[in-house]
Amino acid sequence: MNTTYEAVTAHLVKALEGGVVPWRKSWVDASPPSNAVSNRPYRGINLFLLGLGMFRDHRWLSFKQAQQLRGHVRSGEKSMIAVFWKRLEVKRVDEVTGDVTDAEIPFLRFYHVFNVEQCDGLQLPALPTPNRATEVLRIERAEKLLETFPSPPKLRYGDSPWYQPDDDLIQIPPAESFHSTDAFYATLYHEYGHATGHETRLARKGVTGQIRFGSETYGQEELVAELTSAFCCSVAGLDNSLLYSSASYIQGWLKVLKGDPKMVVIAAAQAQKAADYIQGLPFEAA
Repeated sequence: MNTTYEAVTAHLVKALEGGVVPWRKSWVDASPPSNAVSNRPYRGINLFLLGLGMFRDHRWLSFKQAQQLRGHVRSGEKSMIAVFWKRLEVKRVDEVTGDVTDAEIPFLRFYHVFNVEQCDGLQLPALPTPNRATEVLRIERAEKLLETFPSPPKLRYGDSPWYQPDDDLIQIPPAESFHSTDAFYATLYHEYGHATGHETRLARKGVTGQIRFGSETYGQEELVAELTSAFCCSVAGLDNSLLYSSASYIQGWLKVLKGDPKMVVIAAAQAQKAADYIQGLPFEAA
């Protein structure tokens, strides 16, 4: 097992055991984590790993980048981890012909980063004072995001939320059935996440196949939909921490993550691809 998967999962499991769901966060007054040098937002599982940091500043950098900005990380500060995919070049031999071909194998690695608040002397502009988005503006953002979905599934209102692949149909209770507008859209994004897996779109096995309730494939697809919703809430500036998280909900995800340390990283990559699809964007690996 690649120890990077284990390190990532250990961070998320620790949060869940502390009663914190890593992919549920209020983005109403917060910006997604980004690199302080490139200003590029972190993607995939990094959004949740760095979102666990209790800092107001959303900017992160490595020890070396802090020095490049003529500052330094304060002594005794603890780092967080961020991951990236490294491609290893290998030779593959065909068992029948004996032909040798070049190939690349993706390999997950991690590195240590620090928040800007953990540093001194950095030559960075001060953060602007955040303007709290009104509910009207958040609704506009949430709807605009859904309008970018290429050839979207059918949508109807009903008693409970679900996605039916055979009919490419989403059902969702009316917005007034939820205790907040943000919770309504977070739930709707979850179902749209499932819809991205349809055979005419990203063709994920968890949607296109015959899936048994409670199976590993079912669990991974549910995690993909959960994380897709989280990515979309981040883009729209919504608060998905308002969704109800029972003790059984948290225990269920603990069981999934502990059962397969790779699952959450793979699901996050699939969810990022799904969120990009919903926004009509080309997918780029984190």
